[in-house]
Amino acid sequence: MLTDLLSPTSLSPARRRVAIGGVVFGGLAVPVIAGPCAVEPDYVQHALAMRAAGASVLRGSVFKPRTRPDSFQGLGESGLALLDTARSVTKTPVLVEPLSTEHLTGLIGRVDALMIGARSMQNTPLLRAAGRSGLPVVLKRGMAATYEEWLAAADYVLAEGNEHVILCERGIRTFETATRNTLDISAIPVLRERTALPVIVDPSHAAGRREWVPALALAAVAAGADGLLIEAHPVPEASWSDAAQAIAPHTLAAVVAAVGVLAPLLRATEGVADSAEQGRVVDALDLAVGALLESRAGAVESVRQANGRTGPGVRVHGLDGEVPVSSAVPAVGLA
Repeated sequence: MLTDLLSPTSLSPARRRVAIGGVVFGGLAVPVIAGPCAVEPDYVQHALAMRAAGASVLRGSVFKPRTRPDSFQGLGESGLALLDTARSVTKTPVLVEPLSTEHLTGLIGRVDALMIGARSMQNTPLLRAAGRSGLPVVLKRGMAATYEEWLAAADYVLAEGNEHVILCERGIRTFETATRNTLDISAIPVLRERTALPVIVDPSHAAGRREWVPALALAAVAAGADGLLIEAHPVPEASWSDAAQAIAPHTLAAVVAAVGVLAPLLRATEGVADSAEQGRVVDALDLAVGALLESRAGAVESVRQANGRTGPGVRVHGLDGEVPVSSAVPAVGLA
């Protein structure tokens, strides 16, 4: 089985599950966090578009660390009201990045999780304060950090008694300049052996170009990522920040759908005792099988057309019987 090849991704009892709102990372599903790089005045409409495209958690940064001081730095505290409205209207949890300990005061009670960005990975006062907040913490890897340095940064949060930590691989700086960063896919299986914490991947900052984001996202899921963090915008070219790497809602919806097919085939289900979760596993596998049968039907139809055949079926090489050319196979839900 495919899961046998990905033994480090198996859901052993030691694996920790971390929830942002009601969205679980480290379980059987692979949730997608999505939203624009920075909160803009139309953020509520942006959030609605992300939710409609299948995002499970909203990205909502009102504070932005930028390389140049003349770049957009975020709406700051004036953007918090937009977060409040988006969170209420979409009924979707929100992930926000603080840049200092002072920012935490205004965020606690208004957001569902904190993101410690790559530039702040070794900001130990911020790590400790995030730990004391009690909120889930998504800790991004520094752009030149080793695995040990990354895990040591996580230990600052854990040392405050906060076990709700999610690690986020976002690419590292290498000699390659074609991409914004180099996505270190190997981080996923390596960290599986070194920590019980969930590991998610940000393909947007790794790619730097929207055309490459879907491929990197699916590669991450295939390697065992527990979630994705993707920059998306209703009009990507008009994004106030990092426009080149933002994908459109229809692309986001396609990624979410592909993850829904790929994840059930790769994530081990042994030891799932909860009946409700067992039902969700079967439903997810039904979706995956339906998608595979739809692809097979398309391949059979292509063979039939190439052979100039007509009729309800075609003989496929290696099979003695007729294989019907079917349309999409719907998923079978549990009663």
